[in-house]
Amino acid sequence: MTHEFTDSKLAYIRDLFVFASFTALSFVDIKELTTDDIVEVNGEKWILSKRHKTKIPFQVKLLDIPLQIIKRYEPFQENKLVFPNLNYWSICKPLKKMIKECGIDKDISFHCSRHGFATLALSKGMPIESVSRVLGHTNIVTTQLYAKITTEKIDKDLTMFGNQLNQSLGNTIMA
Repeated sequence: MTHEFTDSKLAYIRDLFVFASFTALSFVDIKELTTDDIVEVNGEKWILSKRHKTKIPFQVKLLDIPLQIIKRYEPFQENKLVFPNLNYWSICKPLKKMIKECGIDKDISFHCSRHGFATLALSKGMPIESVSRVLGHTNIVTTQLYAKITTEKIDKDLTMFGNQLNQSLGNTIMA
């Protein structure tokens, strides 16, 4: 997120990818995102919309980084579109260049930002039901397949479970 690009288009693509990574929005949902979709709830900014692909409603609280990205591109907004004039195919090739310039050797598509959100959210303890809702999935099984549960997450969950058991048993060894 901190890499400085000399090419402003690559910086824009990075910002879109980071925005997707913090909101779990697909490319088409970002393309169709309007200022009307951003609402204030209890003093916080949220995206309330429907997924393009499934028409399933979703809600995402805008954290600090996505808010900064929206603010950065406010002067370029047109027709209420938060990020106007987006075209998937004009993003694909520069995305690969941007990834390479950041020193990443993996083949990464724009969709990886959505997958990364799900995996990170789960590994940081967000309940799968919440992740599923943010992703706009109708079936939690989709989320389970989509956002693989990491060994690290399982380790933390089992450690937490063990600690809770120890506390409830008073750290006594059962005979």
